Amino acid sequence: MKKILLFDLHSTHNDEHALFHNNVYKLIMLESAARLGIVNFITDYETAIAAEEAAMGVDPGSVFTTSITQADKYRDQLDRSFDLLVESKTIDFDPNVREAAFRVERILKQSGYLRKLPYDDKSKAYNTRNKKLTTIYANDVAIIGGSALLDQQNAANEDFLNRFGDRASEEALAISGNVRATRVVTDDVYEAIINQVNALAIVNGEADYANFIDKVNYYVKYNKDVLAARRGRKKDDDTPETPEK
Repeated sequence: MKKILLFDLHSTHNDEHALFHNNVYKLIMLESAARLGIVNFITDYETAIAAEEAAMGVDPGSVFTTSITQADKYRDQLDRSFDLLVESKTIDFDPNVREAAFRVERILKQSGYLRKLPYDDKSKAYNTRNKKLTTIYANDVAIIGGSALLDQQNAANEDFLNRFGDRASEEALAISGNVRATRVVTDDVYEAIINQVNALAIVNGEADYANFIDKVNYYVKYNKDVLAARRGRKKDDDTPETPEK
């Protein structure tokens, strides 16, 4: 029998917490609260989400605006382009280019797959990795013809940070007393919703609820993976590296 998985949200960052609940709310609107049997919770859920965003010091929904989403997508596209460039240069006819590409590729692999990270973690990770590539490995990047592309990716990351706003980013990571209180209320309403849906799926059969359950569980599993990765991630070693010969 399908059911919505339990998820303790207290370790999520403020922006992650608000985004999770916004995504669940959107799913409810798509699936129909009436069909899901949770109409009596919707007003409370809407009120709780709006109160949480207000306590974060942002206009409701402003963290999730189209401009921020597009800026994030653009910096990821440039990062993907740089990955493809490096990969192509590992089979270049010039051995010097191949060797430089392999050294750059090693740094990319050490940094991991950054595009899946949450906004704030991704911004920091791009900065850390790109700083290494534009200093210690700048010559290798130039040899493979990637300097201009990397500069563009750096600029795109900076543009994203400007759009997101340093203040909004800090507020999203620091749980104040007011935000903490509103988060508790939002989580309580969400818990009531999932308990209702899970119970109705048992009583009525899962046909009317399966799609909603699967989609909510997708967000649950994604956020659990993010938290697990964050707990397991070691602090960046700031000790300068010596480029491979």
